[in-house]
Order: sequence, then structure tokens, then C-alpha cells
Amino acid sequence: MSEEQTYGDVEKPHEEKIERVTVPALDPLLGRPFKVLDDGFVRVVDYLGGDESIVQAARVSYGRGTRKVHEDRGLIRYLMRHRHTTPFEMCEIKFHVRAPMDAWRQWIRHRTACLAEGTEVYFDLPGGIQRRGNQLYKVKIEDLWRKFQPTRNLSDPRRQRNPFFKANRVAGMRLRQIDEQTRRLQHTRIATVYKNGRKPVFRMTLADGKTIECTRDHRFFFSDGWHTLAERVGLDCSAGGVAHWTGGETFLYVNGCRAEAPAPYRDAAWLDHHYNVEKVKIQDVADRCGVTYHTIRKWLILHGLTHQKGGRSQPPWNRGRSYRLGPRRPSIAWKEANRRARSGAASNFWRGGIATQRSSIGRWTTQHAHIIHELNRWTCQLCHHRAPELHCHHIVPVWADASRAWEESNLTTLCGDCHRSIQGRELDFVERLGGPPVREEWKARSLRTPRRWLEEAKLVRVEGFEFVGEKETYDLEVEGPFHNFVANGIVTHNSVNEYSTRYSIAIDSAQKTPSGKWRMQAAGNRQGSEGYAEASLGGTLTAREEELQRLAREVYNERIGKGIAREQARKDLPLSTYTEAYWKVDLWNLLHFLSLRMDPHAQEEIRDYATTMGEKIVAVWVPHVWQAFLDYNFRAVHLSCLEADLLAHFLAGRTDEATKQAASFGWLEWDDKKEKWKRNRERQEFEEKMSERFGFEIRWKRK
Repeated sequence: MSEEQTYGDVEKPHEEKIERVTVPALDPLLGRPFKVLDDGFVRVVDYLGGDESIVQAARVSYGRGTRKVHEDRGLIRYLMRHRHTTPFEMCEIKFHVRAPMDAWRQWIRHRTACLAEGTEVYFDLPGGIQRRGNQLYKVKIEDLWRKFQPTRNLSDPRRQRNPFFKANRVAGMRLRQIDEQTRRLQHTRIATVYKNGRKPVFRMTLADGKTIECTRDHRFFFSDGWHTLAERVGLDCSAGGVAHWTGGETFLYVNGCRAEAPAPYRDAAWLDHHYNVEKVKIQDVADRCGVTYHTIRKWLILHGLTHQKGGRSQPPWNRGRSYRLGPRRPSIAWKEANRRARSGAASNFWRGGIATQRSSIGRWTTQHAHIIHELNRWTCQLCHHRAPELHCHHIVPVWADASRAWEESNLTTLCGDCHRSIQGRELDFVERLGGPPVREEWKARSLRTPRRWLEEAKLVRVEGFEFVGEKETYDLEVEGPFHNFVANGIVTHNSVNEYSTRYSIAIDSAQKTPSGKWRMQAAGNRQGSEGYAEASLGGTLTAREEELQRLAREVYNERIGKGIAREQARKDLPLSTYTEAYWKVDLWNLLHFLSLRMDPHAQEEIRDYATTMGEKIVAVWVPHVWQAFLDYNFRAVHLSCLEADLLAHFLAGRTDEATKQAASFGWLEWDDKKEKWKRNRERQEFEEKMSERFGFEIRWKRK
């Protein structure tokens, strides 16, 4: 039977042709660079949607009939007034930006792709790496952000030392990362942590039970490369808060299992590339491979890759030290002082005079180890070989039967290799080592499992998504060499694709400051400026700037010409060097970026970029949205609950009540020496709002 006969007289479903929403006014601007600063630009690469898309998304629940009730402009203004974010997220735009590095650093703080609070970031402890394994250490992303905030000594500010000591400690931790070429697990370090505000968040669930909460535009490492959830599965949320996505089999990378492959340092070409070409230190190579410094040094010698004496090897630990030959006879006073410094509570090992049972068993085992090894003729009882590394092993594990922990008959000798090989499988070797038959209660008590060596990423199927509402979101910036990290066991990425000076030659251009544009530091704002320097001083600073930029470029080119790795040659380039990046963002987050960076308090350089994007691109792309944004956000005056109460008191003539309420919030404190109110930033901002926007002068009444 043919396909036409199968349908018979049944009417086929109506196929509606869907056309892509275009903005005729924006199409001629695609690819056109808008100049910013002296050598920067911003241009549109592509866009999705327009004013019509926002209206369509908002009316999907009501159908086309509501077009007669509300005009498009009125509906968009209603959505903006009441902060309905989802319809605005239907529009996306991609920019190509060229900006100085210092301006770009402020730019990337506005991350659109974010991870929700509660996400656990995966680190490995150094002790686990040294034992040829990985010892997982999880930290919630919001805790990382708090640690990166400066500390304050509230009791005595004069004794404030390093306010970033917590951030420095976290920055030294080993963050899990995936080599995108080999899929092998390696480590990187955190550069900084961003807090991005409350945003709509989805929960993604994988087939192995892993879950992660993030925004729809966060990137993950799928089987076919890096994609956002919106790009890869069409993730979206309906007006009723229900998540929608395309079906089909979708796989992404997560923490994997140990890959049975030879150690990379045994390959002479690999070791030569890292040590001699990339100039990686021996200790850093050892950290990547999970071995000791001496192992890498040994294989450098075996491969004949070592340098001449005085080359790149570590300096001797005793260089520059002098010694007095002959026997040393400590005096009685020295012995007594040494004893007092190391005994009792003065000892570094003092734990209150009480040792745990576990530590007591370990100490007792160590004390009896030489007796057991002598009885066994210093020979491993599994492989029957003598070895320089011997361990005193409990035949019946302590966790299985603690009553046998103190019995010498329960101890035997194992070499280091055999001792490590049976870890997690101790019960399988009890009878082989001369122990009693294994009891069922020992098996039930066994909570130990063999260690999993998470060294290679693996693919896992995506099961589904769920919209969980708005949550506080964060993101990380890592040092590299790859811009990814492991969170909740899933390989995740940052949201910005920047021009990489690690793989390409740095752009030969740096921002130059005209002599009349050197700004002076603001007296009342540590992160702001006010006024300009004198012309003579500005001319001197501009000349010195040109000299510095020229010298930095010469040094960089010299390093590149002599074969120095690009990743190292770039380290002294100034922040005025231009960089390029592609930035993809939805309309709602773009408006949030513009509201902050077009503000008069923002730095002038990035304010120029934001103003150009807003007035020359966004205003053409979505004119109704742009006008609503200006009216209800950028040019609007926002009052807190306290400010609204104070304004009501002043308008009603209740100056005493207003003063009393402001004093209760700590706004008003009189300075007897200067005979004026002490500085309070919140009070000052309120006074500026009233005077600049309403022409209303606030006068507090002093008792």
C-alpha cells in the first residue's frame, strides 16, 4: 500500500512556513566597525530576533487575538516596567570587539553564562596527587566567591595585613581541568570568581545521576565540541515556567576513569617538547604527570634531555651555606632547652595529651615493624622479593576486626608495590597471607572501595532539564591552558571567546592617551576619577607612555624571534595592548551590561564602548525596547524603601521625623571638629538624587 493510500481521506496537517525575524534597519550595519578610542571598534556579527520576537514570546499564551488589545510598543514597555525577563531573552546578538586589555577585564565581569549557587567545584589535594592518585576536595562556588573578597580587621584596622590572603590560598589550589585534545585530566588554578546576580536557572540531569544548575547559555563540552545549552538542545522556558528542549541522544563529557596508557614522560618526544620547547619546569611537569620531581629528572637523564651543568636544573639546597667540620658536642644547657621546647604542650605534635585509638595502633605497629620484618627475613610475603621499601601490614584489617589490631600474629611484611596493589581488596588476601577464614561480618563491615583514578573524561547521556526559577549565579576564570574546569563532576566552560596570545602573536597596537585626557584620582572615591591633569604634566605622561609601549613591544618581538614560547613571551605586555573577542549575549543581559557601563560613574574607556553599542546598535536593532530601557531603567530614579520614607517626611514638612529616621540608620553623625555631618555614602547618594533630578535641597535638622 502506498503512502497516499494509507492516509486515505484524512486531511494532512497544515504546514505553516516560519520566516526568520529580520530588522531591515540593522542588516546594513552587519560587519560595519564602529570606532571606539584610538584603535578599538565594536561591530555586529549576527543577531536573532527583534521587537517583534519579544512581543511574540509574550503573547504565546494568549494567541494572536490579543494584538487588537495591546499595541507592540505598549506591551514592550509593560514588560520592561515589570521586569519580565524571559521575553527579552528571546533576542540574541553577537559582537566582535577590539578593546584594550584593561577595558576588556571589566567587560568580562558581565558574564551571561553562569552556574547557580550550590554548584561544587572540584579540586585535588596535593597529598592525593603525590600518592599517584586524586583526592577529591569539593568547594561550593559561592564559598569561593566569598574567599576572593578582601578581609577587614574590624577590631584594629591599623593592623590589617594582606586582605587577600584567603584569595591567595584558593588561587594556589589545584583545580580539575580537562585537556581538550587528549581528554586527560589535569590541573589549573583559579584566576578570579565572578558574582553575576540572580538569573533564570535550569537543572540538567545526566544518565549517571549527575546534576548541575546553570543558565541556558552556559557552555558544556559535548561530543561534538563546545556549545551552550540553548544552541545544542534548544533549551528554553515557557511562560508557565516549564522547560522545553529538543529530543534525541545528546552526550557531554564528565569525570571519567583511569586510562590504561603509558606514562607520558616515558615518551622522549613528549618530554622534550614540554621541557625544552615550552620551557616547563621539572616540578610543573611532575605535577602534570602526578609523579615526583626526581622521577621526571631520572627520565630526562635516560632520554638524554638534560642541560649542561648550571642549566635549568634546580639549584642545590645547600648552595651558599658554610659548615664547621668535626664532631658537634651539644652542651647540657642546649640539651635541656631543646627538651623543654619539644616536650609536652610546647611540641608541635601536642594534641592535649590524648591520642586517638587509630593513631595509637599506628604508633604500636611502627614500633613492632622491625620485629616482624626480621621474622620474615626482610622479604615480602606476597611476591617473596626483598625490597628497600617495606610495610608492616595487618593481615585482618583494623576496620574489619579492631580486636586483632594489637596482635603480632596479625602482622606481616609487604613491599611497597604489593602493599599499594591490595588497597581496597585486603579481605581477598587474608587467607593467602596466613590469616583465618574471612567472616561474613567482615564483608558486611567493609566500606572501603578501590580508588577510582579519574584521569580521562568520558561521555554521558543527557537525561533531561527542569526550570528551577531564579537563583544567585557565579562563574570562574581559570589560568588555562584550557578555559574549562570540572563542576559537579561535569566539564564546564567560561562564556567569552577571547583572542589568545598563547596561540597567536599579540596584536601590534596599544591604546594611546592624548595629553589632555589624563584623569586625576577622585578625592572621595577610591575607584573613580575627577578632572584632568595640567597640559604640561599630560604631555610628559603621554611621551613616557609611548616610550614604555615601544620598549614592551620590542622585548616581546625579541622573545618571539628567539623562539621563546608565546605563552611566556607575552607576560610583560602592558594592559593598554588591544585584544579582540567575540561576545554573544541575550538582550536582557546586554541591557544590564549597558545600565552599568553607560553610567557616569563607570570608567571612561568602557563607557565609550557601552555608549557606542547602545546608541548606534541597540537603538537601531530594537527601538521600542531601547526607549523603554531609557525611560524605566537608565534614566529612571530608583529609591530604596528608606529613601521613599524620608522623601515623604520632607514633602510633608516633617523634617524632625526624617532626621530621626536617618539617624537610626547611621546616616547622621556630627563631626565636632569640622562642624558638619560626617561623610556617609548612602546619605550622600540620596542627597544627590534629590538635588540633581528634582532640584530639592535636603537640609537635616541638628538637635
